[in-house]
Amino acid sequence: MLDPSAEDFDAQLRAQFGGSLAQKVIDATGNQHAMNNTVNLIRHGGTVVFVGLFKGEVQFSDPEFHKKETTMMGSRNATPEDFAKVGRLMAEGKITADMMLTHRYPFATLAETYERDVINNRELIKGVITF
Repeated sequence: MLDPSAEDFDAQLRAQFGGSLAQKVIDATGNQHAMNNTVNLIRHGGTVVFVGLFKGEVQFSDPEFHKKETTMMGSRNATPEDFAKVGRLMAEGKITADMMLTHRYPFATLAETYERDVINNRELIKGVITF
């Protein structure tokens, strides 16, 4: 596990990705500071995906964003009605977590397996990263 407050965080992150920064950063924190920092964590041509939500504005370095040719995506939130429906279907046994969690990936192997097993895998429904 990496500690983003560590003085050598950049070096730790680069060590995870063979000396480079991450190809894709998925931020599910909903923390403004963490979300603002995502552009600093990706390599050239990288992608930032925001899953977490907060009521405010995200700010980052526009020159850094453009220099890296960053792709930024937002993930849609489910409504309370969506959660209620899924809960009901699970309680009725019509859907299970195992039906959706089709793949598991150890964190230590993500750098090597991400593109092959996640991006290019049409059978992937929901993957879980294990620590």
